[in-house]
Amino acid sequence: MPASLIDNHLSFLPASTILAARDRDVPTPPGAPEALAAIAAAKASLAERASLRAIEQRRASEARFIAQAWGLSPRGARRSVLIAAGMDADRWESPIHSFTEEERIELRAATSAAIRVYERLLNAI
Repeated sequence: MPASLIDNHLSFLPASTILAARDRDVPTPPGAPEALAAIAAAKASLAERASLRAIEQRRASEARFIAQAWGLSPRGARRSVLIAAGMDADRWESPIHSFTEEERIELRAATSAAIRVYERLLNAI
């Protein structure tokens, strides 16, 4: 006669294990201390995120001052771009139409390179 062997039937487990598993699946009541602690932790993480957002906004608004601290002025930037383009730095006050087409191309390339350098500096700061 065939017999069925059941080793893991609930009737073979102690009742405390079954009740503990059932209690784990019960939702936390609204006024419970665990629920209030979880809500407080969530609010604290939101406050942290808001303070980090404020720091990022302050950094963005201070970017101009950071750039000035690194010696960036309109005169200095123009002179740096002219030097990078291989031109005389004393032409920094010259209007753009006073440059030849080839010089303008060099100026655009040097300006793009300078912007990338300043962006890397700003990101590093």
